[in-house]
Amino acid sequence: MLDYRLQVFRKVAELQSITRAARALHLSQPAVTRHVRLLEENLRIPLFIRAPHGMRMTNAGLVYLQHVQQIAQAHENIAQHLQAATGVTSGRLRLGSNKTLLAFVLPERLASFKQLFPSVQCDVLDGNTETIIGALLDQRIDLALVEGPCQRPEIQTIPFLEDEIIWIASPTSPLAKIQRPSAESILAQPLIVREIGAGSRQFMENHLQHLKFAPARLNLLQEIPSPEAIKRLVATGLGIGYVFRISVQAELASGKLVQLNCPKLTLRKSFSLLYPQGPQPMGLRQAFIQVLMHFGKPHPASKKPSKLP
Repeated sequence: MLDYRLQVFRKVAELQSITRAARALHLSQPAVTRHVRLLEENLRIPLFIRAPHGMRMTNAGLVYLQHVQQIAQAHENIAQHLQAATGVTSGRLRLGSNKTLLAFVLPERLASFKQLFPSVQCDVLDGNTETIIGALLDQRIDLALVEGPCQRPEIQTIPFLEDEIIWIASPTSPLAKIQRPSAESILAQPLIVREIGAGSRQFMENHLQHLKFAPARLNLLQEIPSPEAIKRLVATGLGIGYVFRISVQAELASGKLVQLNCPKLTLRKSFSLLYPQGPQPMGLRQAFIQVLMHFGKPHPASKKPSKLP
């Protein structure tokens, strides 16, 4: 485990705020400030620039953060290898997840994992695909579950679940009365979409470009960083949108929303598990991957994980 002062430094660097770091660490603000000041005094160099609206890192601070992250990852790797060799089934697992996956996919899989490993502490960070990939590269999480594409050479990608991106509308929408609306009629409507960096938006905009339709031509009525908010806004009749099917099954079944059946604009995509390239994950990371990949299958993962798929 990292020296506690380095943990405080990482949390301040991550949140860019003494106040938020203190809250996250359950410390007083003066205690966090004291840890940072003592660290800077020991290093004889400033790590942060104090500003009215937060803490910005100096160039030296950015370099030091990289070294601290490498030290933390080295400790984690050693712990994981020891756990794998000795059968230790406790510890801490840091997961990152897209909002759609966090709401509709991860809970049941996390429950299965916790049933096998009740002593494991699982921390979950949520965000869009870009945010989660950044956290993985910064070594703030051990494994990532994302809906969006990832072509980073330093990251290993394993698809684990397929779903569709579908277009949805309120039952009161004129398009809802058309059995198979055209792509042109759908794309002419006011749209409610996820923010830039969200996986579903990356997929759809790439697809539209493939269809020779420039995403810049879309009538973007509202961008919002939540699939749940998209559903609720679309249900009011304000506009139409597109989401992963798994996130709207209940609303489609109840009639609160309708699917716009346009095969040309319906995409089948895979959710993916990400981890850094290099040695195969060991210990708790390997165990979670096994649970994830075998979820719902006749032969669930055991407490002694096999090799990765």
